[in-house]
Amino acid sequence: MRRSLVARLLIAVVAVALVAVLGTVWLTRTTQPSYSIEQAGTNLEADVAIVDELLDWGGSHATWDDVGPLVHRLAREHGRRIAVVEQGRTLFDTRPGLPHPDHARTEVDPWQDLVDQVLAPDGSPGTGSDDLAPLPDHLSGALTLDDEQRAESLRRVSAVVECLGLAPETSIGFWPTGRAVLDVTPQPEGCDAPGLAQPIGPEQRVLDQLTDLTDPCLIDAGLPPVDRVVLRPVRADPAGIVLGLETGAAPVRRPAAGDELRCVAAAFTTASAGSVAPSVEVFLTDERGDQRGALDLSPGSQARIALVSAVVVTLVLATAGLVGVPAVRRVRSVTRAARELAAGDLSVVVPVRGGDEVSDLARAFNTMAAELARAREQQQQMVADVSHELRTPLTTLRGWLEGAQEGVVPTDAHLVDLLHGETMHLQQITADLHTLTRADSGHLVVRPEPTDVAALLLDVRRASSGRAAADGIELVVDAPDGLVADVDPGRVRQVVDNLVANAVQHSKGSRVDLRASQVEGALVLEVVDDGAGISAEDLPRLFDRFWRADDSRTKGSGGSGLGLAISRTLTELHRGTLTAASVVGGGTVFTATFPGTVPRGGKDAPRPASLKV
Repeated sequence: MRRSLVARLLIAVVAVALVAVLGTVWLTRTTQPSYSIEQAGTNLEADVAIVDELLDWGGSHATWDDVGPLVHRLAREHGRRIAVVEQGRTLFDTRPGLPHPDHARTEVDPWQDLVDQVLAPDGSPGTGSDDLAPLPDHLSGALTLDDEQRAESLRRVSAVVECLGLAPETSIGFWPTGRAVLDVTPQPEGCDAPGLAQPIGPEQRVLDQLTDLTDPCLIDAGLPPVDRVVLRPVRADPAGIVLGLETGAAPVRRPAAGDELRCVAAAFTTASAGSVAPSVEVFLTDERGDQRGALDLSPGSQARIALVSAVVVTLVLATAGLVGVPAVRRVRSVTRAARELAAGDLSVVVPVRGGDEVSDLARAFNTMAAELARAREQQQQMVADVSHELRTPLTTLRGWLEGAQEGVVPTDAHLVDLLHGETMHLQQITADLHTLTRADSGHLVVRPEPTDVAALLLDVRRASSGRAAADGIELVVDAPDGLVADVDPGRVRQVVDNLVANAVQHSKGSRVDLRASQVEGALVLEVVDDGAGISAEDLPRLFDRFWRADDSRTKGSGGSGLGLAISRTLTELHRGTLTAASVVGGGTVFTATFPGTVPRGGKDAPRPASLKV
């Protein structure tokens, strides 16, 4: 008994799901030891990176209210569960509902580094460098600049760097406050570099406040007050706050260890109140909330495996029922439509729903059916056109012959000429149809050979001069001397013959130019007339078979209606193009391009002496 596609799909999906679950259990058991050791080091690196970014955030924000996007991004990047807790209240948790184990707790306090610096003994790294008291890298406080102020600082520093002729990528740094600084040693004196020390944005207000807060503290500690607290925007790392001495000419010096440094730190803490986030607890665990493997085959883990297996199998069955069954129904609708198409109903259409592979199949089927219908319509139209084209000369022949039989028309040389003309017209139609049939079937080939283009155009001119002269049209050949193209001379001659005949017959002008040129290794032939031109609505149909702008369909006004179609076909056999451009009252230009047919010796140069007759 044949199984349905749905049944086979369900069996295969269930089998794959079971194998996947069993394979996961096996991999978990066999790789657990190495995973635990390697993952511990990876987690430590990730936790340090997470804490550093949270410190940066807290140092430049007054609260932790908007830290959610940062927390979720860090969790995704490092594969860790992150919970931020402030005074027992969970602000953000990437895995809500999981416990907060004590071993995973880390305190994130943006002020702690500054406190450690103040408490450090004299001479320790915490007391700062020789000329400044460093702030922690992440601590911006009230000195943080907005976007406009940051752009202004970067503009000022960039102007100095450009004036000094320095490389911006190695000479410009940035403080955590967002301020751009000149990061070179020693500091230059020219190009207004010392002017970079001028405060920007909120800096002057904060510095004034720091001075007002620092002096009372120094006086209480029995120390002399200072003129001002200033910024030294001379290096990117570390950012520094330094004291200016009361004597205006003395160099700026760093705060001394002890009370001076404590007063500066206390003043900065007060000034930054409301600009730096408070201390929070951050819990960093794996995404399951603990450090134990979920599939450790303990009784609880076995229950979890069974639950996961049941969930996976249920989801797979539901997916198969929701996806497989509708897909099979749509495939069956395509099958029914294919049978109707085979029975001859070309109007059948398959409904298209969605954008999956079955929908693509339905669209492809509809396209195929539409193309078949169009081909049948074209075939029927062609049979009707051929019948009409043959009926006209045959009717003429019959009329003259019956007139001769009845003695109404004399059987003289004039009658013979008329009958000969109609016979030649029939022969032209059948020859054109034969050419198009061979081209459509792929049996018409071109045999390229080196061809003198100027001589070919002169041959066309000589062959068409009689008809052109009778219509009062001058034929002019304009071609470079010695232009040789690798084309089929007979087929190209046929193309040009058709274009010239069309121009002579329909242009109603006084001159037709036959031009040849070389453009980037391609032979370009143009037939240009100065006649009445072709309307814009007729141009798109110009190369259609049996189409003529003159609806009367008489041979005197329209020929066989196949000449331009044949010309385009022969041009395309050379892998070329045939186009037409026209303006009503301004003439018509037919352009045939045959790419890669002219040997190139380099760039196209102005053509040498040309033949113009």
